[in-house]
Amino acid sequence: MDRKVWQEFLSGEGAKWEGDRAHFPDAQSDLHLVDLSPLGAVSVHGPDSQKFLQGQLTCDLVNLPDGHGTPGAHCNPKGRMISAFNALKKAQNDILLSLPRDLAPIALAALAKYVVFFKTDLKELTDSHHWLGLQGTDVAARAADLLALPELSHLEPGAAHPFKFDGQEALIHVLNREQVAILVPMEAAPALWKKLSAGATPAGFWHWQQRLISDGVPQLHTETSGIFIPQMLNLHLLGGVNFKKGCYTGQEVVARLQYLGQAKRRMYRARCDAGNLPAPGLSIVEAGSQKNCGEVVIAERSEHGIDLLAVLANSSVAAGSTLELEDGRPVELLELPYDADADPLTD
Repeated sequence: MDRKVWQEFLSGEGAKWEGDRAHFPDAQSDLHLVDLSPLGAVSVHGPDSQKFLQGQLTCDLVNLPDGHGTPGAHCNPKGRMISAFNALKKAQNDILLSLPRDLAPIALAALAKYVVFFKTDLKELTDSHHWLGLQGTDVAARAADLLALPELSHLEPGAAHPFKFDGQEALIHVLNREQVAILVPMEAAPALWKKLSAGATPAGFWHWQQRLISDGVPQLHTETSGIFIPQMLNLHLLGGVNFKKGCYTGQEVVARLQYLGQAKRRMYRARCDAGNLPAPGLSIVEAGSQKNCGEVVIAERSEHGIDLLAVLANSSVAAGSTLELEDGRPVELLELPYDADADPLTD
């Protein structure tokens, strides 16, 4: 099954399409089923997979138990993130990187430069596999009920649990207590949708993104690859940077900033008026002077307008400068759900 056939299937289920995003009529529900077409995956498989990635990524895979995931990033030698993802460790020889679909080929190409001396295979799964999401209260237990797999009900946030669906390999990732993402081979996606929709209400992708934005969880996209150091996206506060694991590509820059310096920019949560959705990388400026003071990381429509995450100059925020998008829409800062000034080395 290719993407066109999948879109035709979901259209028959009531979806309206905007690019690769499926929209459904808004309906009140305590459990939503979300098509995650904008997400992709890269498989890292082979006996040296953990060893290879441990020397490339910001996160620690050696001390991550099998069946768990962690945020992480792959940096260039200057410490700028080429890709950011959830690294899902099924086993030492079988690790999956879950990330935005547009970033998957960039992530794959960057890792491929270093893999030549390791017994591991890299493969993009974006066209062969598909993600579906469930979002709601007590989501792991309810996913277990819908799939008739009671062993899933006890999964905690961070779990990455392989299971069988219709005789094929599948994976469930518990992002938090209200979101799980399920990866299946593309040909199994319609059957999985039918099974999950028996107890969950279809909803647009914006529901999924809104939760990540409210949690202060960033995403990199093609437009922002190679721009940010991990601390600028608060990745060190989300468990995505381990400062004790040893060397990896870009580690010297990332560690120097943490131990000897202070980031002049970091990620903030914000809101602007409804209108065109700000693209990743769009500039944010100081009103009046039009001085550039930051960039949009991700943005999504909400009932309040548009909510977003943006990397901003700390000096502009501290000075109380009025901020706006390039098109003049004012940007209002909101609270993050975690302490953005915390020091992960001591806290």
